[in-house]
Amino acid sequence: EFSLETHDSDETHDLLTALSHALLRHERRKTQRRLMGVFVLLVVLCLAAPWLDRTLEWPVAMPAAQVITPSVSSVPKQDLTKRSAPAPIASELRQSAADVAPDDGWTLPKEVRATLPQKLHNAAERKLFTVEYSSGHARTLYVFSDPGCPNCQRLESSLNTLSDAFNVVVFPVPVIGKEKSIAAITPVLCLPPEQRKAAWDGLFDPVPEGVKLGKAQEKQEKQASAGVDSNTAKQPDCDVAVKALGINQAAYQAYRIPGTPWVISDDGRYVPQTLLRDPIRLKAFLDEQPAHLVQEVSNAPQ
Repeated sequence: EFSLETHDSDETHDLLTALSHALLRHERRKTQRRLMGVFVLLVVLCLAAPWLDRTLEWPVAMPAAQVITPSVSSVPKQDLTKRSAPAPIASELRQSAADVAPDDGWTLPKEVRATLPQKLHNAAERKLFTVEYSSGHARTLYVFSDPGCPNCQRLESSLNTLSDAFNVVVFPVPVIGKEKSIAAITPVLCLPPEQRKAAWDGLFDPVPEGVKLGKAQEKQEKQASAGVDSNTAKQPDCDVAVKALGINQAAYQAYRIPGTPWVISDDGRYVPQTLLRDPIRLKAFLDEQPAHLVQEVSNAPQ
């Protein structure tokens, strides 16, 4: 409770009047400040409204303006004609792609293929990785073959025929037969180089299995006449042969060879099987390009 003691009623009246006037002035000032704040806010909003409109509209409208601005009518017709003829460029790209990898299913670039004859020759010279059918001829065919591959079985007689006119060198790989081919190839590569061909022929014997059992003795006599030790041929443990076969498989994958049999000429080209069955056409094919010169340095396929 608030009380004010005074001895003069006039003084009391004057004091209350003064207090009342002070309170009114304070309220008016507070109201003016509120109104002034609202007024300032309205002014700011009015001034900022155009900028806010542009800010909201620009990201949406600008892409449309960018698309419409380069109108067709502003470009001369002759320029449009020149720009709308991409055919020569496409043909150049197709020609360039053909130079990189000819359309034979082999993805190895053409310039890399040209290096293969040297590598294959050097590997064959080491007598560790190959079965040599013949030598002493002017041209050489390098063959990646798997005895577990049906197409390799069918091509074998043609390769034997071609060996009379061309050098035929086989790099065995276990691509199709997997473990069975490894078990069959390893004893062959374990033999001395001059004994491998006879053992290799035994893997491509076309005689049915039942008849083959009856000819086991004949096969052993054939191997004996070629100087093959049957015990050695059956020996599964030959560390050098196992490693050689592994290197052949690595080379097969590194050269991106798509399948077996795969024949590479001594100029680095793939030789289709149709040519391998026709010696005359094969000779004409090889005569198109000379054999790549080889050096005497020997290395494994890499």
